[in-house]
Amino acid sequence: MRGEDARGAGLWPSIPAVLRVMTGWFFLGIGLLDLAVEMDGGLTAEYLLFHVVLAVSGVLLLTRHKLNSSRAGHLVAWPVALAGLGLSALPESARCCMAAYPRRRGYPFPFLGTGAGTHVDPKYLVIDVIFWGCVGLVLLTLVAVVERRMPERRTPVDLTRYGGHAEAYAYAATPDRTDENVGGLT
Repeated sequence: MRGEDARGAGLWPSIPAVLRVMTGWFFLGIGLLDLAVEMDGGLTAEYLLFHVVLAVSGVLLLTRHKLNSSRAGHLVAWPVALAGLGLSALPESARCCMAAYPRRRGYPFPFLGTGAGTHVDPKYLVIDVIFWGCVGLVLLTLVAVVERRMPERRTPVDLTRYGGHAEAYAYAATPDRTDENVGGLT
């Protein structure tokens, strides 16, 4: 059958894993390569932070199968990432990019220019979305690690009433065992 591997399972479950690993290697490679290239003096705080977060996210994507995040982690990480993207567009900046607009907004790269009209640069917006998504992934991983180290939170169950062997209860439940078949033995 088309689209199945040797065990008969479909190939679709492996596609997200392949995409995750490819993205992880891409982020790790770009982050480390850009840091290595800029070590000779062009390294600014924003550039350093962006590429360190990108490289760390690449490592986390490569090891993501070992970290199980909970609903609480998602409820903390992704709103913080979205809020970071939104809040970074509030303060004005004079940093790089979009020199035609006197008031630039966005972090780590300005993607919204105002002052001489309003302009959104899609390239820098995508870069900022990737950055804040990576921040969310790092935060999600930190929450998962903290949850793993926390003591068990389930309510303890009293198992004392289940003590003893089941045979004693079975003999009491069936007092007449004359016509019982035990696999041909009598």
